[in-house]
Parts: sequence; C-alpha cells; structure tokens
Amino acid sequence: MKYTDSEDRRKAPNGGKTIKSRLLRVIGSADTGQVAALLDGLWASGRFVVQRAPRCGLIMCTVSDPFDTPFHLGEVLVSQAEVRCDGQPGCGVVCGDAPEQALLLAAVEAAELRGCAEMLASVGDAVRRLEQTKQEHAARLSRLAAATRVRFDSMKKERVDFDSLGESCE
Repeated sequence: MKYTDSEDRRKAPNGGKTIKSRLLRVIGSADTGQVAALLDGLWASGRFVVQRAPRCGLIMCTVSDPFDTPFHLGEVLVSQAEVRCDGQPGCGVVCGDAPEQALLLAAVEAAELRGCAEMLASVGDAVRRLEQTKQEHAARLSRLAAATRVRFDSMKKERVDFDSLGESCE
C-alpha cells in the first residue's frame, strides 16, 4: 500500500503496529547473524539502494523534569542509515554502534511504505520469534524475582529489647 502525505506513515494500513515498530522493540535482542541473514534476504530482491551508508553520530537526549521543563540529559551514540526501495526512502536509527540494525530498520521502513508486504514476510516471521523469545525471557525473570519475595505478614512477631545494647532508651 502506498501512503499519501496526508496519511500517518507510522500506522499500519490495518490499524495495527507496523513491522518496523515491532522490529524496533526487539532488534536489540537479535544477534548479528540474524540481522545479517535478514538483510541478505532483502538485498537479494535487488530493489534496495543504500542512499546513505550507516554512520554513527551523537544526538542530544532531552527529557522533561517533574515540572515539564526540558532538561538535556546528555549525548547518546546512535547509528543511522537511509535506504530506498524502488525509489521510496526509508530511515533507520538505533542506539549504539549497530550499523546493520540501522540498515535493516531503514530497509523495512522503505519496503513498508512502498507496500511490499510479501517481501517482508521473512522479517515478520523473525520479529515474531524475537518477540516470543523476549516474552519468555521476561517471564523467566519475573519468576526469578517472585521467588525472592518476602512476605512480612507471615514473619513471627518479635519484641526488640534495645536495653540489651548497653544503652538506656528513655
């Protein structure tokens, strides 16, 4: 599906999340081999041109304090890339030194905006696997944290005698 300038490019045509937005949530947990394999699959179509090669840069991270006043937290290292799919531009930006991840995000955005859903089927499958792995990891961490929970209501009532410390508590 092609988007016009008046349409919101961040929303999928069916009202759901785009593959790029879903990929952005899990790309940090993908290893370099997975990212490289996905890129190789997309490049094999011959429809992509790297408009701007991946490069690292610094951006200022601005947050709001409790009084809604902008506060410059500091600089953040990011990787950026621009790719075209049949003339449709796409941009990818990720935190850290991760040029392949930036290229993959840019390629996915360009293909989505161009309406090449069939080309992104393998990426969608990989994203589903990464989401499932991330959910399983979060559940495992939650179970580990739950095992350390302290139940104060079940602790025995004790009386502490501060006089035994050698000081008078009057």
